[in-house]
Amino acid sequence: MSDRRRPRGGDDDRRGDRARRDPAPEDFERADLEDDDLTVLADLTIPARGAHPYVEGAPADDDSDEDDREADEESDDTGAGDRTRRRGRSRAGRRPAVSGMRLLVTTIVAILVVIAAFVVAYFTPLMSVRTIDVTGNSVVSSEEILAAAALSEGQPLMQVDTAAAARRVSMIPRIATVRVKREYPSTITISVVERVAVVFTQRDGQKYLMDKLGFEFAQQDPPPGLAELRTADPGSGDPSTRAALTVMAEVPPYVRDQIAAIEVDSPVDIVLRLKDKRTVVWGDDERNAEKAETLRHVLTQEGTEYNVSSPQNPTFK
Repeated sequence: MSDRRRPRGGDDDRRGDRARRDPAPEDFERADLEDDDLTVLADLTIPARGAHPYVEGAPADDDSDEDDREADEESDDTGAGDRTRRRGRSRAGRRPAVSGMRLLVTTIVAILVVIAAFVVAYFTPLMSVRTIDVTGNSVVSSEEILAAAALSEGQPLMQVDTAAAARRVSMIPRIATVRVKREYPSTITISVVERVAVVFTQRDGQKYLMDKLGFEFAQQDPPPGLAELRTADPGSGDPSTRAALTVMAEVPPYVRDQIAAIEVDSPVDIVLRLKDKRTVVWGDDERNAEKAETLRHVLTQEGTEYNVSSPQNPTFK
């Protein structure tokens, strides 16, 4: 049986192997390198960060540390900017939601306030009728208008039916137009326009005042100087009546004040009876201003009858 033992020189051989694998830098300068040693030299001379201090061309450690610090600072600055922008975007995203909620709450509060004011005005005596004013009347008394309106003090202002009150007042014959309106907090105003007599008519021994629309609104003696309308069927629906009223509305006062009566057999056959007993043939109800100007000139001539139906060619006798 043979005893196989490792030779004693094993440790020395290992140390020799390490020496061959890790030669000292000065050995490269002294020794002639063989072909197999070129690989080892190439591995040791690659320039890179953190290379051995004895490798030529390696950058200094201080510079690399400074570069690393600058990169870290830039990274920190960038990170802080990103965080700020993210916070800004987050706040911007929350802002519209908050604004929309405020608008909704404000709208709801405004609606509630309006509803509350309406309820107070409609159902409580806080805004009730305390004063009723009548304006525009000169012939019809305020008492008659108030009685027709049938409004009572103390009624909530919002419960007053102004349209119905106006209809009741308009039933008074002498009232042409009427308006009833609320004036907060506690007043009702009734504004009226009375009818004005333009002519008067006679039938069955009675005299009636007629306004510009042909409506007979009062049975009474006419005021002094008012002209009489003489036609077969006076009224707002009569063409002869409408023609006569058109003439009375369009002639100037110096002609209208001289008219005692206006006789109308047809819309194209109108005759004026003057207060001084003279007669004027007027014709139809067209070109009334021209006819009035012609009449002003021809009345200076002696005569009893004047014809201005053709204003360019008047005649008189």
